[in-house]
Amino acid sequence: MKNKIIIALDQGSSSSRAAAVTHGGEVLFKEALPVSLKVDGPRCEYDARTLLQTQISVLDKVLAACKGRGEITDIAICAQRSTIVLWDSSDGAPLCPALSWLDGRAAAFAAADMAQQQFIRASTGLYKTPFYSAPKIQWCLQNYPGVQAALKAGRLLCGPVASYLIWHMNGGKVFAADITNAQRMLLFNIKTLQWDEEILKSFSVPRGILPQVLPTAADYGSYKNIPITVCAGDQQASAAAALPQKGDCIINCGTGAFALLNIGPEAADVQGLLTSAGFNTAAQTRPDFILEGPVNAAGSLFAWLNSLGINFDIKDLDALCAASKTPAQFYPALGGIGAPLWDFALKPVIAGLTPQSTKEDIIAGAMRGLCFLLADIINCAALAGFEAKCIRAGGGLSASTYLLKFLAGILQRPIIRVKENEAAALGAAYIATTAAGIDAAGWQAFRDYEVFEPAMPPREAAALNARWRDFAAWARSQPR
Repeated sequence: MKNKIIIALDQGSSSSRAAAVTHGGEVLFKEALPVSLKVDGPRCEYDARTLLQTQISVLDKVLAACKGRGEITDIAICAQRSTIVLWDSSDGAPLCPALSWLDGRAAAFAAADMAQQQFIRASTGLYKTPFYSAPKIQWCLQNYPGVQAALKAGRLLCGPVASYLIWHMNGGKVFAADITNAQRMLLFNIKTLQWDEEILKSFSVPRGILPQVLPTAADYGSYKNIPITVCAGDQQASAAAALPQKGDCIINCGTGAFALLNIGPEAADVQGLLTSAGFNTAAQTRPDFILEGPVNAAGSLFAWLNSLGINFDIKDLDALCAASKTPAQFYPALGGIGAPLWDFALKPVIAGLTPQSTKEDIIAGAMRGLCFLLADIINCAALAGFEAKCIRAGGGLSASTYLLKFLAGILQRPIIRVKENEAAALGAAYIATTAAGIDAAGWQAFRDYEVFEPAMPPREAAALNARWRDFAAWARSQPR
């Protein structure tokens, strides 16, 4: 198996990445290029051409590095889910910027939509907000003449980033998305696993502009004669090997942070959390479902602090946090709060500063605030009867030992750190391998982990949690 290779692509919020992964789970090569998000108030958008160009560039570099190393059997793609691309089927040109999931310009369209929140949630597993695709599509149809013209001419295609990449990579022969990506468009019914005609009508989105929905592991065409066999959302790819059993939980900490909990083959409605579809294959069409809670800002929180002039290297986070004697109270509502409150009007609040406070106190406070937001999500699921039996952590920010130790302390639960930081790419390769009938559960990458037992005394944890609840309630009461 070592001479058989899968090329896994990961187009994320801050970078386009590619990795060569053997059928035995060894990462041979990896490449990455940054992508820039243009932010101006509620506007958060990408140049769609850049997303494609950077992804193809790292793909080709990894393909070149693999020459002579073995047979390349598959390309597996995962990508950020709720960012939307609209392009012209005649030449593949984007018709407007790619609206990031963080783009809030469609807030009025979400509010004005006739479908009731309860109906939308029961059908899609999501909340009706401007941060999923349907309101964004409405906004683009009304604000970009090129989009309107392409629709009238029958040339408009609209899909998540993965669909846009796949369409270009296979020369326009396959226009498709899997269920993990389709669901994030707020137009997909998780009960029928089909586009929902009533919701399409409510948002005035024509069915014909949307991709075909296929299993996560399926035939997505080819690139340079290499079959594209996986299309997945980045969070579900990251969780693919980490959530094999009901009750397994993983926290992915990157630009944002996501807590995902496997609840088995039956969807459930838990107030404050999303119900997401896990990956599926042609053999297993019905996926396991996942309770999901996003935290809008994780790594981006520390980038924001840097932009304010609190200069530090993110590689030094642990040392900076450890040097803090009196961490600030920090409510890290950058971009508002996701689960379980879903209040995007909230702003960051910092309190408890004195003349003796240092930048280390602010950074440690931000890290603790992030941990409390993640704990709120896990506790929300537990209160609804979905207890996390095992909690793993992955993603770039999980390299922070301070984060994992503090989180283990306030939860009074062990946290397992997965050492491989290419979790999404590795998960996409894992899906491709298992769909081919190869047992990948024993990959060394999944056995390399570190356990953080709670070292904080229970009384101290209870006091810190109580203090957080009081502070968070006060922070939410501040003028917006």
